Parts: sequence; structure tokens; C-alpha cells
Amino acid sequence: MSSKAKRQLWEEKNMGEALRNVREKKVGWQLASKIFNVPATTLRRRVKNNCNSTKGDLGGKRPVFSREMEDQFPQHIKDMEAKLFGITLKEKKLIFEFASKNNIKNPFNKGKETAGDKWIRGFLKRNPQISLRRPENTSAVRAQAFNKNNIALYFKSLNEVMEKYNFPPENIYNIDESGLSVVQKRPQKILTTKGRKQVGALSSAKRGQHLTVVCYMNAMGTFVPPAFIFPRKTMKNELMDNAPTGSKAYCQLNGWMCPEIFVQWLKHFVHYTKASNENKVLLLLDGHSRHKSLEVLQYAKDNGVILFCFPAHCTHRLQPLDVGFFSPLQTYYGQEIQTWLKQHPGRIVTHFQVAGLFNKAYLKAATPANAVQAFAKTGIYPFDDNIFPDWMFQPSSTTDRPLTEHDQCQNGQKQPQQGGVDVELPKLGSGTPEATEVEPSTSGFAKAKSTTERFQSTRKRRFYSIQELSTLPQASLGASRKRLRKPSKKGHINSTPDIDELKKEVEEKTTKEREKYQEKQKGKFWLKKKRIMSVTMKRLKTLMTMKPMLHVYIAMIYSLGQKQEKCGFHELWFLMPQ
Repeated sequence: MSSKAKRQLWEEKNMGEALRNVREKKVGWQLASKIFNVPATTLRRRVKNNCNSTKGDLGGKRPVFSREMEDQFPQHIKDMEAKLFGITLKEKKLIFEFASKNNIKNPFNKGKETAGDKWIRGFLKRNPQISLRRPENTSAVRAQAFNKNNIALYFKSLNEVMEKYNFPPENIYNIDESGLSVVQKRPQKILTTKGRKQVGALSSAKRGQHLTVVCYMNAMGTFVPPAFIFPRKTMKNELMDNAPTGSKAYCQLNGWMCPEIFVQWLKHFVHYTKASNENKVLLLLDGHSRHKSLEVLQYAKDNGVILFCFPAHCTHRLQPLDVGFFSPLQTYYGQEIQTWLKQHPGRIVTHFQVAGLFNKAYLKAATPANAVQAFAKTGIYPFDDNIFPDWMFQPSSTTDRPLTEHDQCQNGQKQPQQGGVDVELPKLGSGTPEATEVEPSTSGFAKAKSTTERFQSTRKRRFYSIQELSTLPQASLGASRKRLRKPSKKGHINSTPDIDELKKEVEEKTTKEREKYQEKQKGKFWLKKKRIMSVTMKRLKTLMTMKPMLHVYIAMIYSLGQKQEKCGFHELWFLMPQ
């Protein structure tokens, strides 16, 4: 190890204890250096110059920002990332703006007004808790829906159902559909020539054909045989070659789940789980309309299946299959496709090979450990309504609105007096970044002052924090909102009141459709009658030049035609006087 690498290997805590004992004249500086394992010359120099135990900066170059200033950057990066507005490397202008606003000497590029790549690399070295990663896209609807209030209501409803029926873990199931394609989503990494610009991997097609697979598992780690939905009119036995034992196959034109197929699948589910009114089963599922038809709810209730819906747009956090099963399943399925293409050169994967390839991936992913951990991570079993930390709810805070005066009065909060508002002044010494002043030091680098010192001297210039230059995103109060749809039913959806309510809705919908159909048919009839009368009147006008006094009879004939509701030209002709 070089001499430079051996510098400052001592601990600040030990140096502080050594300095205190020497200054109190308990021991000498040579003995203190041996007792506390600190360099003797460094200890002697710090005692002589009356220095503290803080380590200094090594080398000739000094950092641009002090340690107190730079500590703001990691926290601000974490806050922005928690709100899904992460800071990229292209935002290096923010660092330059921070230095220029606070009059800090820096070696940054004045022409481009950005910090250099060298400073970014040094910053990442000094803060190992910060790394550069590629984020995943998260829809705005999911970011808004996953909030504390929504999740608290969900866990409250789930707890009530579980306490009412006292489900054992083997009777708590989750069901969901996932799409399968004949084309792998992400090929595996391969060894290739270094420096090559583009590396390819063979696939069956550019955009493959899709089908749906239905999977379900319980909190004990047991999996029910899956079901396949093929985009076909008729079924072929060859499609299920080498499929998982006990699997079911259905046909639908688009390869999607529909209420009719869901009822058939529900019978398959009841057969394997032995659900009954004496042995009730909890089935957790998303709130899609295909799961909420009257036939589905009635069949589930008659067979002891309690249907419980997740809140809308929250399944990426709450549904065990999404959290711990489908991701490894898709990975293994893509690997099996790639292996099959190597073993069968010149051929492509079709729907006839999907069941066999899925079976191999399913056996790898459908393990008891994955199922048990997925239910635990979502807080379903063991039940834990505090499973999600606060940072997961940060994206929803972007669209938070403050309570109105009416809401505050209803919540029992104090209403502000007329003519003014109540303002809480900041306390001195709070240490917030926004309330810090800067005084230039003799070495040309800034030293951060406390809040108390700022109030003691009003002539010192203001310090701009990183939070002031890059504020956290917040939706404006006047932001326009689209008209929201009727909220979907969530929680326990197949209770007796829910089924009765759905029956009324179905009857009302049927009545409205019948009335609409009748009005449509009535409109067609009157349109036909109007067309007949129009043609008849045109023919009568052509005859006015042929027969005198024809206009005397037109009114009589027109009224007679209205009474008869049908009037052709031949009928009117015989009514005319010859």
C-alpha cells in the first residue's frame, strides 16, 4: 500500500477522544496516540492548532461544495425518484445553477452552463447509495390510485372478510390472466464480439400471435392446473400436447377471457378446490367486468366461493400473481422458446408448441416458495396492513389537493378567522436547507452557517437550496379533470345485496334496450309511411294538369290515407271521380 493510501485511516471518534484526553492533561500526546490508535504527528498538530477531529480533504484540489451542501443532493435525488420524476444525467445544468446562484467558485463549463462528467463520477463515488438505473414506465393512473387512503380501505375490507369467514391459507386463492406470445419478449444475453454495434437473436416472427393463460395459486403454495384460451372458433386436441396435467382449453375469437368462459373456468376451479357452502374459499381477482356478470356471481355464491376484488389500478402492488409469479414465468417461457428454436432450425413456434413450452416454464416458476412469498409481500397472508412503506405512496402525493374550508370544518379542524390566516413561523435552529446562509471562507470555499446565525446578521446574502432551484412536482389546483366513470365495485362482490343490486341493474338495462329497440322500430315505420305519402303526393301533383278540380279531392284523400295508415297511388286513383 502506498503512503497516500495509508493516510486518514484513523477514526474520527478515536481522534476526538485522544484530543479530549490530551487537552485535559490526562495523558500525553504520544501515549494517547498509542491508546486510541491515531497518528502521533497528526494528534500533536491538531492539539497545537486547536483543531477538531473531522477529517480534511486530501490532495491539492478542493471539492466544489462543502459536505453540508453536497448532502442535499442525494436526498433531493431520492425525493424526485420517489415521485417518479427521477433526475437524469442531462440535468447537469442544475448543479451549475446551484453553484452560480450561491456565488461558489467552480471549474464547470461556463459556455454550456453545465457541470462536467468528472464531477458527476466523483459525486457517485462519494455517494455509493446513488446509482444510475433504467426506470420502468408507470402509468399516471396507477401512480394516482395507489395512495394511502385507497390501500387503507382495501385492507380494512379484506380484514373484515377474513375475520368473518376465518379462511385457512389453503383456501385463499388468487387468479389472474396473462398473455402468451409465440415471440419471446426479451432474449437472453449472449456472448459476442466486443465492439459490434448490433447483436441479433432469432425469433419466430416480428409480432407473434397471442393467447391467454389463466393461473391461480393459494397462500399455502398450491397451484391449480391452468387454463388456456386460444383465438379460434373450434378446438383441436393437438393444441394441448404436453400441456400441464389437468389443464383446460377454451376457444374465443380474440383469445380473451369473457363471462361465458369465466363461468366454465369457475366450475373447473370449484372441482379442484372442493369449494362448498361448508368449505368456503376466498378468491382474489381484479375488477374487470368479465368477472362480475350475474351468472358468475350467482354460481360463486351457490358454491361457497367468496369473490373479492382489488382496488382499480393497484394490482401491480396488491396481486400476488403480478408481484411474485408472472415475472419469472415469462422469463422461463422466453428461455424455452429460444432453446426450442435452436433445437429446431428452420422452424418457428406456433400455437401448437405453446402448451408444451409453457409446461416446462410453469414447472420452474410454480414453486411453493414463490407463492408463499408473493402472498407475504402483498400483506394478504400473513395479514399485514402496514406492509407498504411510505415511499411507495409518494407518486400519489403529486396530485394531492388541500382540504377546503368545508372539509376542514367537517373534520373538526380550526377554521381560519376572517381577515387573515394562521401562519406557523419556522423555529430558529431547525437546520432546514432553505433557511441557511453562506459566508465565503478565506480558502475561497463556502462554509454553511446555521439558521441562528442568519437571524443574527441580516447583511449576509441568502443561500439558495437545491430544493428551491428544483422544486418537487405538484399538480396545480386548477388542473382540468376528465369526467370520471362510475367507480367499479371492489371488495366482496358476490354477497346477497350485491347480487340483488346487480339483478335490478340488469333488468333496468334490459328494459331500456327493449324500449330503445321499440322506438327504433317505430321510427322506421313512420319513416316508411312518410316516404309512401311523399311519393303519392308527387304523383297527385303530376295529375293536376290532367283532371280539373283535382285539388278539391286532394285534402279528402290525404286525410283518408292518414286514417288508413297505408295509402298507395292505386288506392287514391280509384277514389278520384272519373
